Amino acid sequence: MGNIMGSELPANLYEFFKVNTMTGVASTVDDDGYPRGAPMSMFYAPDTKTILMAVQNQSATFHNACSRGTIALTFISGGDSAFTIQAEVKVYKEIMENSKYIGVLCLNIKNVKSNVADDVEVKEGIKIVFRSQRWKEYISKILSELRSYTL
Repeated sequence: MGNIMGSELPANLYEFFKVNTMTGVASTVDDDGYPRGAPMSMFYAPDTKTILMAVQNQSATFHNACSRGTIALTFISGGDSAFTIQAEVKVYKEIMENSKYIGVLCLNIKNVKSNVADDVEVKEGIKIVFRSQRWKEYISKILSELRSYTL
């Protein structure tokens, strides 16, 4: 059973998302009312109440988040960290300068909840490895642009 941590990022998560990112699962609801989850890994926190998320602008996640106006992000990471962020969504940019395929969603945080269990320790989380140097450089450009935005 998790604990509500508040309506903004705790200091440790804010400091992390100011300069780093991690892979989590973005959950939305589609037009038929079914839940959808998708791995996402491009996040930036310009302040404790907001996360900017880069996502493919033609994806179901982008469409569902925009049409419903809500999203949940669930992260599991080493160091016994597991948490969910619920947020309201608005489009920040439909198209990024570094890629016509990527848009940016502005997530106004409503709730941050710890998912750490009393009887289980999280030792590691979702890990990704880039299949090519080209993709690693592409993602680096997207994250660099994402971190340049101000609200």
